[in-house]
Amino acid sequence: MITEIQIHNYKSIFNAKVKLSPFTLLIGANGAGKSNFLHLLKSVSGSAPAFPSDKSRHLNHLEDKHLFIINNSSGNTLKIPPHHIMPAFLVELTNVSIFSLAPPNAGKPEKLVTDPVVNETGTGVVQVLDSLKTGDREDLFDLIEKRVREFIPEIEKLSFIPGQEVKQLQVRESAFKESIPVADLSEGTQLAIIILTILYQVNKPSLICLEEIDRSLHPWLYGRIINLCMEMSDSKGMPQIIATTHNPYIVDHFKGHEEAVVIVEKKKGETTFETLAERLKRYEDEKGEFEDPLGELWYGGYVGGIPEAK
Repeated sequence: MITEIQIHNYKSIFNAKVKLSPFTLLIGANGAGKSNFLHLLKSVSGSAPAFPSDKSRHLNHLEDKHLFIINNSSGNTLKIPPHHIMPAFLVELTNVSIFSLAPPNAGKPEKLVTDPVVNETGTGVVQVLDSLKTGDREDLFDLIEKRVREFIPEIEKLSFIPGQEVKQLQVRESAFKESIPVADLSEGTQLAIIILTILYQVNKPSLICLEEIDRSLHPWLYGRIINLCMEMSDSKGMPQIIATTHNPYIVDHFKGHEEAVVIVEKKKGETTFETLAERLKRYEDEKGEFEDPLGELWYGGYVGGIPEAK
């Protein structure tokens, strides 16, 4: 697990340190630099050069060097200069995926392939679920189906609209005799199915980044998904998860895990990162103990991470 990353001179991140947990939530105003951080992780993923050669697009010019320092839970520190190839032993960054999901993709017909994965927009869900159901990991399909039933109680069963080379996902609801194509379900239900498939698929990314994790989800449902991400990210062999949100009620679910919430801010063009735990400690030192929910403290501007009025 990556515990800390120090970044120098990448886009709006001039000189910053980011502390990470098994499941980390990034919060902050639009344009603060959350996506820049995720795309940095993506840019060093795999066998490509750690940083693109086009400095004019990707690096600012405050200094003529770039250094990327990674600390992991094994106590190793790795320093990466510009345009360096990411070492193969750094498994946490071998395959980073940034998921910006389009919920309707869960309902589209898909041609079956070997070794499928859920892609970054959410396509591939039907392929992955079919491979689990018809392959030797039906246990994972059953687990996804069980979670779907828990999260959306009206649903009783996941299945497929028959086809030899192309299949489409459908569900059976308790109030209806006939199965319903997933394409006809709400976007919140579609999104929940995609996220569950990402978490339980066999060929998982080495690091899972979920942008706007609560998009289209009912508060009760995203609460269950947040709890599941916390539970699974602590499991052996599970990738780290980083999610972004603008929803203060998501932050409330991190009560007792304040170190896992990272506040992202940009001041005078420079992006900074600080954990909610660090901000709350300073808040308590200045104003005493707080009773407000975490999300209210953030949304109210007491711990930063909100747009500044001009």
